[in-house]
Amino acid sequence: METSGSDQGRRALPLLNPFSNPRLSHPDGTGSPIEQLAEYLPGAMFRVRVMPDGTRRLEHMTRGCFDIWELDPTAVEQDMGSLWGMVDARDLPAMQESIERCARDMRDWDWQWRIQTPSGRVKWLHGVGRPLREPDGTLIWHCYVLDQTNNLQAQENLRESEERFRRLIDTIPSVAVQGYDDQLICRFWNSASEQLYGWTSQQAIGRSLLDLIIPAQMRAAVIEATDQMLATGEAIPSSELILQHRDGSPVAVFSGHVMLQREGRRGEFFCIDFDLRERVHAEQTRQRLEAQLRESQKMEALGTLAGGVAHDFNNIVAAILGNVTLALGDGAREPELMVSLQEIRKAGVRARELVQQILTFSRREDSQRKPTNPQAVLTDAHALLRATLPVDVKLSVNSEAPVPWVLANATQLEQVILNLCGNAIQAVTGRPNGLVKVTLARVDGSLPASMIDETEVLPPDANWPTSSVRLDVEDNGVGIDAATLPRIFEPFFTTKAPGTGTGLGLAVVHGILKDHGAVLRVRSAPGRGTRLSILLPGLAGDFAGTAVAPEPDVQAVAPESIGSRGHVLYVDDDESIALLVKRWLQRHGYRVSTFTDPQAALRALEGSGLDVSLCISDFNMPEMSGIGLARALKAIRPDLPVAIASGYISEELRREAPAAGVDEIIYKPDTVEALCQAIEKMMAGRRL
Repeated sequence: METSGSDQGRRALPLLNPFSNPRLSHPDGTGSPIEQLAEYLPGAMFRVRVMPDGTRRLEHMTRGCFDIWELDPTAVEQDMGSLWGMVDARDLPAMQESIERCARDMRDWDWQWRIQTPSGRVKWLHGVGRPLREPDGTLIWHCYVLDQTNNLQAQENLRESEERFRRLIDTIPSVAVQGYDDQLICRFWNSASEQLYGWTSQQAIGRSLLDLIIPAQMRAAVIEATDQMLATGEAIPSSELILQHRDGSPVAVFSGHVMLQREGRRGEFFCIDFDLRERVHAEQTRQRLEAQLRESQKMEALGTLAGGVAHDFNNIVAAILGNVTLALGDGAREPELMVSLQEIRKAGVRARELVQQILTFSRREDSQRKPTNPQAVLTDAHALLRATLPVDVKLSVNSEAPVPWVLANATQLEQVILNLCGNAIQAVTGRPNGLVKVTLARVDGSLPASMIDETEVLPPDANWPTSSVRLDVEDNGVGIDAATLPRIFEPFFTTKAPGTGTGLGLAVVHGILKDHGAVLRVRSAPGRGTRLSILLPGLAGDFAGTAVAPEPDVQAVAPESIGSRGHVLYVDDDESIALLVKRWLQRHGYRVSTFTDPQAALRALEGSGLDVSLCISDFNMPEMSGIGLARALKAIRPDLPVAIASGYISEELRREAPAAGVDEIIYKPDTVEALCQAIEKMMAGRRL
């Protein structure tokens, strides 16, 4: 039976004072009727006087004293300490404190406690009493004590209390409670445990807790901790644990433990588990988003750095290639010199390709997108891949027809296919039965979820259309291990041998696809090959009749004497590029005035009245941008055609150029020959 000691909220029934009330005294002096009646009541009634100095004296006790304490009342009157000596040590401090509190506050006392009688019996007693204060400070206690050891009503109350407790625990949501004995056999399993661990109450009760929720690697530690808790009475410290669901999956919980020891019963334990799966999921989501943010910031910073370096490096490479081409024309009669120049040119071309990749990675190029047929792009890329395919590699290209058109930059999309296929071809080269499969297919309806073994590098946009295009590039190569897979899209990271890769191919792919709002997924494992899947949003409508207008043919013009084709004003802050352009244009029959300072060019045009037919200016110059120079030139010569050349044609440039009077924007070419062709087109248009 539980201790139900509580002196609050319960008031003992008023006790009559049979010892001092003269109206209750018997006429013959043998005792009052109440005294006589008390001798026949169950339990014991007594009166205790507490003197101001703390001395206690038992003044009267009924014969029920013998039934309860197994002591004669006269013996108790001589030694009250014998009663206190029987009180269970676990109950004694609280019982003494309750009596002192009631005496101090002068309120009724109501308490339950345990005793052990001289014969060894354990009893539960229930006592009530009322203190009275006399004028001299003496405290008089009138008390009544009843033996409740065999009180069936108390037992029933306890049973009902336990049942209420069980119902309460069973209905608490998200708090799993399991009760088990000292052998770890489950005795209680609430409904939240069913939801958390997958076992019903009928399945769990009677089974070992080890078999239900404890992973194999934790079982020895759980047994040891339980034995320690049973031996010392100290609960296992609460902590976060990874337990086990019925299906074997992990369950993250915050687990606390309670041990109950009740008279006449074996030790009983309760495990209280709070479900942490949502918190763990939220934490994983937060970490993933933070990682994506850090990666995005890193890619943006690297892109800015790479774009700035590549812009300047592009001018250096252009100067090298242009001068090598001029030298090749001058040194045709010296074979050894020609070999050296050709090697310089080959190295320069490689450098130029690297610059193009860097500029693409940093998105410092024309990224104008328009409705594009992905099947046509794949066909063009396939033709290029076939020409360089190793003899021991098979390339399989399958395209379902028709697929939706997409809003894309066709050149960039082709570069994505070439880069992915190039990597796949390298992964299978030299391996038996090397195979690269490229599949283009239509996807209708909602976007399919990524597979369990896929890594989603670029997630879908919230407003994904109902029709899309899927491009898979798959190989049967060696695959990528788990440590390397997260890094394959990092710029300048490569697993290839030195000199065979720049580490920019997949970084460029990542940048292009992100710019196109595409989804990118990767599946790879050692020995299983690699598959990269791209999903592009499809366009609504029929673009089957759409065709790209061909560029007008440019007729080559035979070299003539300098100035025969007109006078060109060329402004570029890079002196080597300005000199190179001047030499090239002069060889093509143009008279050229070059300036590295925009202000000097303006002064020359305004002061000396240069009769120029065309002005071409670099866009990115420190003193004055190409836009500023165009405005100033138009103020002097409104009829003068002005073009701006730039390696990065941004939307801002496209927007501001017409307002500044710019007639043409020229994408800064790879060679000066291409620049000459662009100038000839503009001059031809002017003549028309």
